[in-house]
Amino acid sequence: MKSINIFSALFALWLSVTSTGGISSREDIYRENLRKLTFANNELAFNLYQRLVSGSSENVFFSPLSISTVFGMLFYGSRGNTAEELRQALGYEGADLPSDLVHNTFSRYLRNNLQQEDSSDGNVLNVANAVLVDKSAELLEEYRRNVQELYRASVRDVDFMTESLRTVEEINDYVRENTNGKIDKLFDELDPSIVLVLLNAVYFKGEWKTRFDPKVTSNGTF
Repeated sequence: MKSINIFSALFALWLSVTSTGGISSREDIYRENLRKLTFANNELAFNLYQRLVSGSSENVFFSPLSISTVFGMLFYGSRGNTAEELRQALGYEGADLPSDLVHNTFSRYLRNNLQQEDSSDGNVLNVANAVLVDKSAELLEEYRRNVQELYRASVRDVDFMTESLRTVEEINDYVRENTNGKIDKLFDELDPSIVLVLLNAVYFKGEWKTRFDPKVTSNGTF
């Protein structure tokens, strides 16, 4: 069987939303901004995919949504040249999406579509974000407050320098809890000089809408 390069678009969560007619309402504006954000995130996803599979015959599985969300939280706290470089790299400039609208659009999208621990069809989808900052660093209250509101992130003050092992355990517990035990350990250790860790965990459990019938299924090249 040929090697399979699996590109996870995270269950097509980045939906292409096309606005019809002129922009005449807040809903139309949101849809247009979501279209631009979707474009930027898809561009980032395909660029990453090309780099990950280049010269590799191994299977590849990653979550573009996780990467976009974590970098969105980082982008929110950046300024100056750093902000400009991130804006270019994340595709917001190419999508013609103003920086402030990136976060507001992300916020509504996460609120409307992803923060579901259960649903009527029995499927489970959980997306969790966290910001861990060393106690030696002064985190602006505006950032702390808004990243909690916009990205639904848990913001925690930790001690990477003198309690590194305890912090690693806290991170692994967080990831384990928010992936229903599917990811048991993220880190074995961390450099004590670290001052900031951004986390995103995604857990999905669901049934196929149309199940495979074993009677009409056979082995073959995929």
